[in-house]
Amino acid sequence: MKRFVYITIFLLFAPHSINAIDPTGVYHDSHSLFYVNPSIGEIKLRIKKGIINNVYVTVNGKRTKMERGFQDADFDYFVAKLDTFDTMTTYNFLLQDPTDSSQFLTTNPFKADVPLFIIPNWAAAKVYYSIFIDGFYNGDRSNDPKEKAVWGTAPKNWLPYGGDFKGILRKTAYIDSLNPDIILLQPIFSASSNHKLNTKDYAIVDASFGDTVDLKNLINEIHKRNKKIVLSVIFTHTGVDFSTFKDIENKGENSKYANWYILKSTSIKRSPPNYECWRSDYRFPKLNLVNPQVKNYLIGYLEYWKHFGFDGFFIGADTKIDPIFVKTLRTHLKTRYPDLLLLGSDMRLLTGNGFDAVSNSSLTDMIIRYFIKNSIATSVFDRGIQKMLFFETPQTNSANLINISNYSTRIKCFGKPNIIPNIYAFLFTCIGSPVILYGDEIGMSDCAALNLGSFKWDAEKQDRSLLERIKRLIEIRKANPQITSTNFYTLYVNDITKVYAYDRGGLIVVLNNGDKQSFVELPAWDGLYLDLISGEKATAYSQKLKLSVQPWSYRILKREI
Repeated sequence: MKRFVYITIFLLFAPHSINAIDPTGVYHDSHSLFYVNPSIGEIKLRIKKGIINNVYVTVNGKRTKMERGFQDADFDYFVAKLDTFDTMTTYNFLLQDPTDSSQFLTTNPFKADVPLFIIPNWAAAKVYYSIFIDGFYNGDRSNDPKEKAVWGTAPKNWLPYGGDFKGILRKTAYIDSLNPDIILLQPIFSASSNHKLNTKDYAIVDASFGDTVDLKNLINEIHKRNKKIVLSVIFTHTGVDFSTFKDIENKGENSKYANWYILKSTSIKRSPPNYECWRSDYRFPKLNLVNPQVKNYLIGYLEYWKHFGFDGFFIGADTKIDPIFVKTLRTHLKTRYPDLLLLGSDMRLLTGNGFDAVSNSSLTDMIIRYFIKNSIATSVFDRGIQKMLFFETPQTNSANLINISNYSTRIKCFGKPNIIPNIYAFLFTCIGSPVILYGDEIGMSDCAALNLGSFKWDAEKQDRSLLERIKRLIEIRKANPQITSTNFYTLYVNDITKVYAYDRGGLIVVLNNGDKQSFVELPAWDGLYLDLISGEKATAYSQKLKLSVQPWSYRILKREI
């Protein structure tokens, strides 16, 4: 594709003087959402540093000057912010060299060959509460598994605790007090484990959770509270007790399902496995999503479960999912339910033909390296944030999920408890959709591989200070919609003190990630600022706001008009 675009630009740009611009230094791809995004009215052009002075784009006869949006070691990236347009719109570019004496105009226009990528309006910049049902609350002891752990004991292997749908129903008042926007319900289908990531049957809910009536009651109750509910569906693999996998084990090459999995041979061997597995664990054989039978089978079940009232699906759990499968799934479901949210675990598939948003693993990695491992400088962290915001599809930046905890490790288990409040302050004030894993908000540290323990409902065993801090951050986020915008401006970066400050459209956030008190001077509009955490007030003079920030702490300031 790059070769084609370079050649096209070489043919289209005709020099008006002897100072010709080197065409190999100019790049635009009309097949990429990064370069042309009609749904948000954005067009980009990449140009080798130093070869041009001004860039203009002409759309429907209207010329707009493009602004430099990002720089790296070799290139400048220019951006035009326009009104939304459709894929039939044509456009071309006008470039001026550093002397302003030469102009190069495209003689044949470009046309966007990309999908109109629109995500549900309700899905941007929301707070998620992720619940593994087994460990949340046991509301019905009659459906408990025969073998289970005692509630409150440390997690052991895949041993369940007995949580269920009725348990979540009984704790809706608690969920209300936390006030998330969306419940992310982790897998519910029949499986032999506590986590249900090893699906046995997509057709039924696990009996230890309840039945479909209980599920429907839960969904209705969530909706009554003006919240959304998204179901995590594991489509990249099954359990070894799934009927099609067992059929292959029993019949080998005579099984009609022999092409349903990614096998080295049809004579199944579990140790070591001769088939591809999630997490390199033989208990999670990977499905062959290229197989049309598998595609139709899985999509059919999504259609079925959608009728229970789910507002969206998280399709996981592998970080690499067949793009054709996801495109087929998107086309099928979005045609019928355009307001359905499709989330995923594969960051490559934010193309307009894939997911609406994904778990932002690159941001999670940066947060862990900066706040927890202390392995990157503040300036490197800021540069990474700016790069992410520029290069990720804008529609998805606010909708991408930000997880710190994962299937096996809670945020508390990473250590450095004094920095955890700052991590939450960043999560709830940066661009994206923060995810709270059940129990993280009360400081739970119980975790094992694929077993995150049982919720500590005894208030004396909870970190109430952390809980109230998180509640306050959610309140601030909801009361100040500028936090949910896509505006993010870096105000201050100090690699020595580890102080980092940024503006979210009039709301200033200052993070002191160091172990000493720090004094900072920030650019700001003159006026009085209220610290939304402490209630203190500060005044900016001559467009400078001077503040002190205690070690391992944060301040969030709002200008009072």
